[in-house]
Amino acid sequence: RPSRDSASARMENDLSGQLFLALLKQIVKKKFYGEDGALSKEVQNKIFSDSKMPEQKIVDFMSSCQRFLRRAARGNWNQKRMDQELAKIDITEEQQKVVAHVWKNEGPKIHKEIVSKTIWNSSLEDVAWRIDVKANSKHIAEINDPTAIIRLNLKTVEGGSEVVHCEMDKDGLTKIIKDLDVIQDAIDKVSS
Repeated sequence: RPSRDSASARMENDLSGQLFLALLKQIVKKKFYGEDGALSKEVQNKIFSDSKMPEQKIVDFMSSCQRFLRRAARGNWNQKRMDQELAKIDITEEQQKVVAHVWKNEGPKIHKEIVSKTIWNSSLEDVAWRIDVKANSKHIAEINDPTAIIRLNLKTVEGGSEVVHCEMDKDGLTKIIKDLDVIQDAIDKVSS
């Protein structure tokens, strides 16, 4: 077993697999789906009725469980990644199976819920493009200039769709590409 660090120590508990499952389900209902009544003091008292853990350790333990599930949801962990992360924390093998089971059933829904709460604007669904070459123009210099025609299909927050069309020449396209590179660099910096 890996060495215990402060994070894994906060996951230590004396719950049975069945009570641990009940706790995780309550955490998911309350913290990710916002269900009123989930994880109430009464429910907590039932789950921890046979526990010997002091109250502060119970609070820390529940917070650690919530943070662990949130990290998994934000990272959209697959089952293999979940198993790797579970191996790093100090819980029983039975409890590891419980977490893996809850994650298998709830993980994609939790991830979708977190993502839906972070989208406040339209999102890109598809991009279509073509290149047109002008054959007629009032100005001779514009003839045979290639132009990119771009169509962005957006999904609105309300569930509808929106289409944005734009046209740009080589200079405009070069500027957009540079701007997208800057955005990608910023995302990479934040992600690492």
